[in-house]
Amino acid sequence: MNKLEKAAVISALGNAFVSVIKFAAGTAFGSVALIADAIHSFTDIIGSIAVFFGVRFADVKSEKFPYGLYKIENLVSLFIALIIFWSGIEIALESIAKLSAPTQVTNFEAILVAIVALAIVYALAKYKEKVGKTEHSPSMISEAKHSMLDAYGSVGVVAAIGLSLAGFPIFDPLIGLVIAVLVFKAGLEIFIDSTKVLLDISLDYKTMKKIEKIASAQSGIKIKEILARNSGRYIFVDLKLETGLKDLKRVDQIHKQCETNIMKAVPRIDKIMVDIHYKKKPVLVYAAALEKRSEKSPIVREFGTAKFFGIFKAENRAGKSELVENKIIENPYWKSEERKGILAAQLLAKNKVDVLFSREEMRKGGAFYALQESFVEMRKTEKKTFNELLEEFK
Repeated sequence: MNKLEKAAVISALGNAFVSVIKFAAGTAFGSVALIADAIHSFTDIIGSIAVFFGVRFADVKSEKFPYGLYKIENLVSLFIALIIFWSGIEIALESIAKLSAPTQVTNFEAILVAIVALAIVYALAKYKEKVGKTEHSPSMISEAKHSMLDAYGSVGVVAAIGLSLAGFPIFDPLIGLVIAVLVFKAGLEIFIDSTKVLLDISLDYKTMKKIEKIASAQSGIKIKEILARNSGRYIFVDLKLETGLKDLKRVDQIHKQCETNIMKAVPRIDKIMVDIHYKKKPVLVYAAALEKRSEKSPIVREFGTAKFFGIFKAENRAGKSELVENKIIENPYWKSEERKGILAAQLLAKNKVDVLFSREEMRKGGAFYALQESFVEMRKTEKKTFNELLEEFK
């Protein structure tokens, strides 16, 4: 038995006890308010039973229900809302009936029973609220709200009995009407919240922005669409991304990293679907490590020792890459004693380089992994100078 099921059982037993003592006291001492409150408490037993079965079957998954039966909890919340509405009508009718012929309570033991019942109901409400928030259960949170309203109702009953003992029986039905309004208000809020989830309303703005921020932090991708919804106490996310990367290993790495980071930040996510679409970039940025600031400069073999980088853009036109523009930038890190390859890789990433040409295969090391992290594709070329490389694209 998990925490939610345990809380539902404890709530049902506690409310059964409260209902019995209030009904017995109300009958023995002639307090209509206590009898009505006993009936109101009895509705909490029905709600607790509904929550128990809702939680018990919510995680059941099958071939017909691969996403589980999480929304049973929201259906249960909807059912509880209807119970609350019925309780409100019951209290209102009882209060209106008493307005015409208020009865005075003369036994002080009636108010003691009401106080004890109030303490028990309040303790149960706080307990269910804590468990509901910890387990992110909408039905348990709804049931806690119902129990808290029952506690408010019990406060009214205590006040009504006290005033009746003091010789003012008319306050009993008046307080009852106020409680009825509060009950209706809570029922309406629960009804609206449950209906929204059942109709697959999107997540709240704050959570959606958190998911968007994590997804957009991944280099080399663009967010196309984010869809997310609640289902019971869980969240389902559909994330559509776009990339110009052709390296499937790198794309798969983005997919896993994005999924891991989002599920870590939003722990209530049950399932996240990350769909990455390849979009061919019309213009690619190329680079080559150079020895001099000249188009005739040789392409150096050691990437980290390059004093300059030749950078050019080529646009895809009718299946052919054509040179758009080119420039040579200085590499201020070539004299660095440490991490010069990594710093040079970061310089290329800052210039949004897609492809780096080199005379030799780059050895795996800091610079190699830094280029990989920035999604810079590394290609070997037989061209010896930067100008020869440009001629290929001209």
